[in-house]
Amino acid sequence: MTAGKEEESIPNSSSFDNKMENDSDSDEEDSIDLDQENEKVIPKYKTIGKAFLLAAIIVGILVVVLPTTLIDKLRLQTDGVIFRVAFGVFMFCLFVCLLFIYSLGQSQAWEEPNLNDIHLNFTNITIIAGIIIEFIQICSFSFNSLSEFTGSEVLRYFNYVAVPFAPGISFRIIYWIMFVLAFSPYIFVVTVRLILHFMTRSYGENYTSSFISKYQQKIYSVLWFLVNTMYLPVISTMFGGEDCTIKSDSDSSLATLDSDPNINCFRGIHISFMICSLIALVMYYPAASFAQSQTQNISDIKFKPRVVFIFAQLKVILAAVTLFATTLIEFYLGAVLAVNVVFLAINIVLKPCLVNWVNRLRSSLFSLSLAATVCSWIAYGGAPKIAPLILLIISWIALGVLFYLFYKFEPTLSDTLTSLGLKKSTININNNRSSKEQELNKV
Repeated sequence: MTAGKEEESIPNSSSFDNKMENDSDSDEEDSIDLDQENEKVIPKYKTIGKAFLLAAIIVGILVVVLPTTLIDKLRLQTDGVIFRVAFGVFMFCLFVCLLFIYSLGQSQAWEEPNLNDIHLNFTNITIIAGIIIEFIQICSFSFNSLSEFTGSEVLRYFNYVAVPFAPGISFRIIYWIMFVLAFSPYIFVVTVRLILHFMTRSYGENYTSSFISKYQQKIYSVLWFLVNTMYLPVISTMFGGEDCTIKSDSDSSLATLDSDPNINCFRGIHISFMICSLIALVMYYPAASFAQSQTQNISDIKFKPRVVFIFAQLKVILAAVTLFATTLIEFYLGAVLAVNVVFLAINIVLKPCLVNWVNRLRSSLFSLSLAATVCSWIAYGGAPKIAPLILLIISWIALGVLFYLFYKFEPTLSDTLTSLGLKKSTININNNRSSKEQELNKV
């Protein structure tokens, strides 16, 4: 009997093994099918992305040609409308091009690695510094010259971290610096490759490979820092070269550059600003937005690429409303408030960073930025000048204490809620059993 049972068990085990092999084969076939589908889709993405890039270049040419040639043939206000519409279409084409660039690279990007802590090294310190600078940049948009309150004059100096110029002559100097920095990712990569090329010729391939393995993370962390921290300043400054305001009265109308009121729009030196801004945006905006979600793979502090991509586009919105809608205070503050809410909601719900305490840190920082925007709204509403400052200080202290207590007691709280849930379910089970027993007894 025992031998018979063993013989019966052997076919069962072999059939189980065959089933496992079939499952593994089916998984491999599924992965092959997915790879084949990706190979079919990627050329389409490339074609569409190139088409919109070409469209952006063509529209960019029209952005310069139409306003400058029609300035003496049409009303200045009509010329300004044509310029703004053309520039909007230009940015839309670049954005669609960027979407397809990102779709090509997201399969190679990090999504779900396993890591719970970080090491204190150059790369991670660079990432943390970038997170702090990002908070200062985002928070600086909360302080607007048209919603002043006590202390806001000092806090507005942080605007220069995100928008690094003031209207006037200083804009011209900062503009050309930022124009060069718009090509910094390309300059950095080309410089590193040239250094490695000459290093190989001088010292051999073995020395170069050991150098790369030793310093690769540091090199890419510097590139990430350049792209992440300079993204807002470069984009906002390039927008500053296109930000024209048309003032008209009964006798005449005048179009001047908001960033430098001494410059007349669509004439003279402004044409060079228009051309350079469009070139820089074509070269920088798609590449820098994409690079932010890809180059951070070298750090222990990793973020989901899709979330990084969304954050980059929200930063562009902040730069746009700052340059093009600063005087429309209600629209400006509303846009800043909405972006801050989205930043906070995404960080809380999606938890984009693998390291938990980094998510907590960013949630705290986004909350502080949101509180600053609310205080600016209160100042705009006509509150006493000292009230928003007092509210800002109290809210920041209260949020700091709240987050500290919440994250300190979160494990205990979750364990308590879990135990209460288990007790409640146990009580419900016991009640159901007793009710069934009572029904059986009645029967």
